[in-house]
Amino acid sequence: MNFNNQQKKIIYKFGTIILAFFIIFVSYSYILPRTEIEIDTVYHSSYSGLFVQSRISNMGTEEITDLKVKISVWNGTKMLETDTHYPGVLNAKQSVKLDALMFEGPHADEYDLIITLDFNQEDGKKNIIYNYKIAEYGNLAWHDQYFSF
Repeated sequence: MNFNNQQKKIIYKFGTIILAFFIIFVSYSYILPRTEIEIDTVYHSSYSGLFVQSRISNMGTEEITDLKVKISVWNGTKMLETDTHYPGVLNAKQSVKLDALMFEGPHADEYDLIITLDFNQEDGKKNIIYNYKIAEYGNLAWHDQYFSF
């Protein structure tokens, strides 16, 4: 294939742009120091019961230490069930799936789901609290993220 000078310039510019995006992506994903925690939580209501499942992912480049996750389900002022998980260290790009939290109650009631994350990062101890409303739905899903440079 023979390309004229105009076509070669366009190909070089296009290649340069692709290379620049690739370098930016790699730098952000693996080099730029940051803490980025994602928590995905799913609520299921079925004939077998009510339960919550969660997965914690460290999408950042820094290690998270002393990770503790507490999940509680409340019906008004009454705590129905709680569980605490101690994943400990979560390396960069690592995920951990938590055991399901099962609880009993009427399917049509409203519940509060409270998830507390405690962990250490380079600039100190962090405590993050997420609060979700469970209403009379069969299945719900939430995605939250903590981000720090």
